Amino acid sequence: MDCSAIILNKLLSEKNVELWSKLKLVYIDPSFSSLYSVIGKYYDKYGEVPGFSELDLTLRDGPASRSLAIVKLATEEDIPVDVAFDALVDQYTQNETIKHLDKFIDKLPVLSTQEVKEDLSKIVQDLDEKTLNSEVVYNSSEIFLFRDPEEIKAERIPIGINNAMDALIGNCAREEYVLFGGKRGHGKSLVLSNIQCNEYEAGMVCPYFTIEMKAHEVFMRDMAMLSGVSHHKLKVGTYSESEALKLAKVRSEMFENGQDFLEKYREHRNLSKLEQELARYCTLKKDNQLIFIDDRDLSISSIDLHLGKLKAKHGDKLRIAIVDYVNQIVLGTGHDMYDWKPQIEVSKGLKNLARKHEVLLVSAYQIDDMGQARMAKGILDSPDIAVLLEADKEKQAINFNSTKIRGASEFKSRSGMDWGGSLRISPEPIELPESEEKPEEKPKKAKKSSKVDEPVDDAPPWD
Repeated sequence: MDCSAIILNKLLSEKNVELWSKLKLVYIDPSFSSLYSVIGKYYDKYGEVPGFSELDLTLRDGPASRSLAIVKLATEEDIPVDVAFDALVDQYTQNETIKHLDKFIDKLPVLSTQEVKEDLSKIVQDLDEKTLNSEVVYNSSEIFLFRDPEEIKAERIPIGINNAMDALIGNCAREEYVLFGGKRGHGKSLVLSNIQCNEYEAGMVCPYFTIEMKAHEVFMRDMAMLSGVSHHKLKVGTYSESEALKLAKVRSEMFENGQDFLEKYREHRNLSKLEQELARYCTLKKDNQLIFIDDRDLSISSIDLHLGKLKAKHGDKLRIAIVDYVNQIVLGTGHDMYDWKPQIEVSKGLKNLARKHEVLLVSAYQIDDMGQARMAKGILDSPDIAVLLEADKEKQAINFNSTKIRGASEFKSRSGMDWGGSLRISPEPIELPESEEKPEEKPKKAKKSSKVDEPVDDAPPWD
């Protein structure tokens, strides 16, 4: 079946503007490209799709005229236009897949396991981009604004690090993208870990993509936050017996039937033995997990691949994904992660992944001494919410100052934080210092300089 001829026949016989808006040149067999071009020129000039009679009047003998004669004969009245269009796109996708796989198979013998996964993910991304019809036209009868308040509430996701912030923005929604900015050591990664712990305690699955820190380090922070035991004590193994019991409870609760082994722990008091028994004889709770993706060369395609697999496995139990952090993500081979253009593309890519996988995607970015995004202010174009962090370790607090927010007012708030202990953030807002309550003066513009900031790591001083 010649899908190109059939779909062009339906386009011209029905003068279907909606079909024309979705029909891309790449979908059409190259032999019909001249006819497609003529239709496009007619539409641009008259603002409507031509019919056969209009084209008969304007076309002279040539490739487009001969293509039109073939299209006239391709009448398939029993096939609905939507079915014909889907068949055309499927045919195009199949052909493109074969081309990609031919190239992939040629270089397969020299690829590592990770490169195989990356290349396959890039093929899927490329097909997504080429076959995605992002424009969807709705009329007002197809959009429903008013729903039960409880239904709306159930769909919104609290971040859980400051109740005042959650209340002001009405919590966050799936498909939104949130960025937390801060200088080195001001708690960017700790905020992200707190959010992951909040999701775990809410009975959800929350993946944490880590680039600079090892998965083991992030998990140790989470254990400190969830148990209330000092992160430093956990790190060096100097916790007391009562603190060890808190850790044992948190660890055993991650597994089905973990309570049985917790009772055994009360007798032998060996945390290492407990952990090994849990891993050997128990299974993790299916849809209540902390997941860590440790990848020093993390890329948008890799995040896409993992989110797709996790979403297929856990469904709506995965509502928040965390990426630490945006400035370190690799766009692709040959791109400098410290160049401003790739960083903007990475930020846009994260927003697209939030929409594609229907998750709230949370990440962090570095700021300079002027409080601006380092190297690429444009990374703030894509997020729905951007918040600056400021550590106050002396007073055991952390400040939140919105720099961008859609659909709500700008805000400043402050939470208590156990900087020297468990690293946990209390969601209850506390009073801001007087200097913070006054309106801030606009920061002075930095002088232009040809000097490029050196990349810095994000490891806080206690690491």
